[in-house]
Amino acid sequence: MSERPNVVLALLFGAATLLAALVAAGLIALGGAGVLGLTAIVIGAFSACIYFLAELHRVPLAPLFLVTLSFLSVGALIRATLDYRRERRLLLTLPLEEIQGELAEVAHTAGAVALYRTPASRPAAFCFGLTSPRVVLTDGLLERLDPEECEAAIWHEAEHARVREPLKCLAAGLAARMFFWMPLLADLLDRYLLVKELEADRFALEKTSRTAIAGALCEVLGEPTPAGAVGLADFAGTRIERLFDSQAALPPISSRLRIALSVGAATAFALVLAFPAPLDLGEANRLRSMLTSMSLHGLPGMLVGFLINGLLFTGMSFVARRAFLRQR
Repeated sequence: MSERPNVVLALLFGAATLLAALVAAGLIALGGAGVLGLTAIVIGAFSACIYFLAELHRVPLAPLFLVTLSFLSVGALIRATLDYRRERRLLLTLPLEEIQGELAEVAHTAGAVALYRTPASRPAAFCFGLTSPRVVLTDGLLERLDPEECEAAIWHEAEHARVREPLKCLAAGLAARMFFWMPLLADLLDRYLLVKELEADRFALEKTSRTAIAGALCEVLGEPTPAGAVGLADFAGTRIERLFDSQAALPPISSRLRIALSVGAATAFALVLAFPAPLDLGEANRLRSMLTSMSLHGLPGMLVGFLINGLLFTGMSFVARRAFLRQR
């Protein structure tokens, strides 16, 4: 089951949907006034304002944890969406020329709407686009592959386009990044990204040959896939090994540490929902009123705190993104 893309994708979406429903149910139970009151406290806490930090002991841990987690999850989702929009704009700037002839006929037969080439020396093949995915080969790859290897690359990428893989990858990536505090979702995403490539390899194998697919993969081995696209180079090393040894074991889905972290996060989240603490709205309103204070320790101090925390968050996100891209 762990090698079937749709099963892994269903597990990821199911877990993300369940978490979203539980968070929404907790916020509804807390009530609009409670959420607004705690919003002021969360903002103050993250801005490092000493008065807010000193008053946190007055607030029950359960609702504070829930609202903070909600804000972090929504913030992560917004950031992931903006990252995708930036990546898509970059992809749309690529100079594309539609390929005609035999290769185009192969692409049409495989289910792709059209086949394009782009003048880049780096060997790469990828597809991108949510509603009508485009299959693209670079000039560098076309110059290195023989006709059968080109067909193998096209069959592989056209299968991704046929099943709308870019859309699935986007939805799965947003779900995993939104609930970043559940490491198992990121691990399920990694496994899905791998098994979808194995599935496309099996499809291409039925149409060409093992040596053709392996030859195409060897040319892109170690080459990064353009951000926002589904590419032939993804997990190329593992896929070549599986081509010549169908019984080769895949890497574990997760590690013991990440499983433990996920179980801990799920347990804490379940306890918060199972044992909600009452919220004193009088205290929350008093703390929220501090947001309108124009004293040195009020709004100006929080604005400075926001700026510092924003820079730290941006830096950490950049480091995490680079690490994720190196892993892929």
